[in-house]
Amino acid sequence: MSTAGADKKPLRYSVRGKDTRFFSAEGVDELVAISMALAQELWVVKERLAAYEGLAAKKKVFTAKEIENFKFTPAQRAKLDAESQAFIDRVFFTLRERVEGLAADPDEPAPPKEP
Repeated sequence: MSTAGADKKPLRYSVRGKDTRFFSAEGVDELVAISMALAQELWVVKERLAAYEGLAAKKKVFTAKEIENFKFTPAQRAKLDAESQAFIDRVFFTLRERVEGLAADPDEPAPPKEP
């Protein structure tokens, strides 16, 4: 039996710890987390939209042109804007948490002043 594979480490099945890093470049892990959060959010919306479209087509509720010309009321727009902000907060939570963690670190040098 060969010992060539004996020094290979098995793949990890879980990640523990708050600051586990997979990529050495700063910010890459955060961008991957953001991409995954966006992918999850997008898939939920795609499934829900497919359900609405299926129901609408089955019941002949509206046409494609009616959807394209639809205008939100001010109250609907305000609700969507609030939901949009909550969505953005969820997506960028990882970066915000990282920045807040750096800001709380007294050993972290101050950022350069903006010109």
